[in-house]
Amino acid sequence: MKPTRSMIDQSFGKLDEIVKQTMERTGLPGIALAVVFDDQVVYQNGYGFRSTETKERVQAETVFQMASLSKPVSATIMAGLVGGGKWNNYEKGTFAWEDPIIKYAPNVVLSDPWVTDHVTFKDLFAHRGGLPGASAGNDLELIEYDRDTILQRLRYVPIIGFRDRYDYSNFGMTLAGDVAAKVAGSNWEDISERVLFDPVGMASTSMRHHSYLKQANRAELHVKIDGQWKPAFKRNPDAQAPAGGCSSNVVDLARWVRLSLKGGRLGDQTIIDKEALDATHTPVIMNGRPHPNIADPASFYGLGWVIGMTPYREVEWNHNGAFTVGAATVAKLIPSEGLGIVVLTNGAPIGVPEAIADAYFNHLHSIAVTDDEVFALWQKRFASIFGERIKPSKPENPTAARPDTAYVGTYTNPYVGDIEIVAQNGKLEIVEGPNHMRFTLEHLDGDTFIYTNAPEKPDYPADVKFTVGPNGVATALTNSAFNATGQGTLTRV
Repeated sequence: MKPTRSMIDQSFGKLDEIVKQTMERTGLPGIALAVVFDDQVVYQNGYGFRSTETKERVQAETVFQMASLSKPVSATIMAGLVGGGKWNNYEKGTFAWEDPIIKYAPNVVLSDPWVTDHVTFKDLFAHRGGLPGASAGNDLELIEYDRDTILQRLRYVPIIGFRDRYDYSNFGMTLAGDVAAKVAGSNWEDISERVLFDPVGMASTSMRHHSYLKQANRAELHVKIDGQWKPAFKRNPDAQAPAGGCSSNVVDLARWVRLSLKGGRLGDQTIIDKEALDATHTPVIMNGRPHPNIADPASFYGLGWVIGMTPYREVEWNHNGAFTVGAATVAKLIPSEGLGIVVLTNGAPIGVPEAIADAYFNHLHSIAVTDDEVFALWQKRFASIFGERIKPSKPENPTAARPDTAYVGTYTNPYVGDIEIVAQNGKLEIVEGPNHMRFTLEHLDGDTFIYTNAPEKPDYPADVKFTVGPNGVATALTNSAFNATGQGTLTRV
C-alpha cells in the first residue's frame, strides 16, 4: 500500500530511532538525511559530528563527499545535455545517448578498434563498455595521475565483454562525461553548474574538490583505527568527477530528488528534458540481485542508476557511494509513490546508509524484517567487499633478498609510466606517479616484497615480484597494484 502523507508525518520518530540506534551500534561519526514525498521535502536532519576531533555538529546543510552517489547526479546532467533545457533555452542537445563517442572525440582510443568506433555514451553510463572496473584507471588515480592522463591510458586496458557484461567502471563513465562536456563547449565541472546545479538552486553542490574544501560546514572523512573513528585520510576525486567527484548536502540533494521523481520538473519549470531523463531510469543491463535473502527478480543498471524491485514489489531507483577512506552514501527513490530518501555519512562503508534507508522504507510498508536484520544483511554484504584480510607473513624459512643494488632502478610500461625503486635509510622504497608518492617495501621472501599502497587498508598490501636476470640484477617487476588486467609488469629501463 502506498504510504499516505499522514503515515509519512508519523514516521519521523521511527526514522530518528533507526538513525540513533545505528549510530550507537556502529559509533559512526555523522549522518545527514532528507526525505521527499509527493514533491515536497518533508524531513531533513543532521546527526552526530562533522569531525570526531572538533566535535562540530552535523546539520542538514553540512556538505559531504558523495563518492559514487555522484553517478546518478551525473546521469541527470547528461540527460540535460542530451535533451537540452533551461541552460540552453530548451534546444535539443548536440548528441544522443546512442551516439558513438568517437563521433565527437576522434582522439579517443581503446584497446579494441571496433569498440573504439562503436562505444556510445549509453554504453559507458550503463557500465557495459567493456572496460573492467577492477582497474581501468582506478589504480592510476590512486597514485595521483590526472583525468586527461588516465583517459589517454585507457587504450592499454583490455576490453572484456563489450555490451555483454556489466562491469562497474568509474573511468568509463568519466570518459563519457568528459567528452559530452567538451561537445557542449565546456568542461564537466562548469557544465554541471550550468545544466543542473544553478537552475535547480543547488548552491552547495560542486564537482570540484576545492569547492568542497572551501565549505566551512563540511564533514570530514573517517575510518576506524584501533576501534575509534578518526579523520585520518583525505580523498581528492577530481580525476573521476563524473563518477565520484560530487560533494553536496541533503538540502540540495532533496531538490534533485524532487526533480528526478517529477520527470525533470521542479515546481512549474522544466529543467531537464523528460524523455532524456527517462532513459536514465530504463534498465539496460542486468547487474545482480539486490536482496539475496528475499526472492526478488534480478536487478538492472540503467544510466547511472540501479533499477530493481523492492520487497513490496515496487520499482526502485537507487545508487550508493563509498570511499574506503571514509564516505558512505545512498539515494533510494520509489517513483510510483513519489517517495525518496538520501542518506550521507562521513564514515568508511559498512552498510550504514543502505540499512537506514531500507529499514525506514520497510517501516513505511509494514515489511516484517527487523532493523537489526536489515543492518546485519548490509554489514555482511560490505564485509565481503571490504572485510579484513590478514596481510601475508614471511615464511618460516624465507629466502634472503639480494643486495639492494639488484633491485634499485627505474621500471616502466606505457600504462603505469615510470616506477622507481630506491634505497633509503637501509630500506627499499617504491616511488610512483607524477607526484612521486613513496612507499616502503617490506621483504617477504626471495625477490618478493609487499607494501601498503592504500594506507587506509593496511591488511590489503600489494606485492612486488622482481624478475632477476643471470647477472643477479632485476630486469623487470610485477606489481599487483596494477595487475588486475595485466598492466602490472614493468621493464627495467
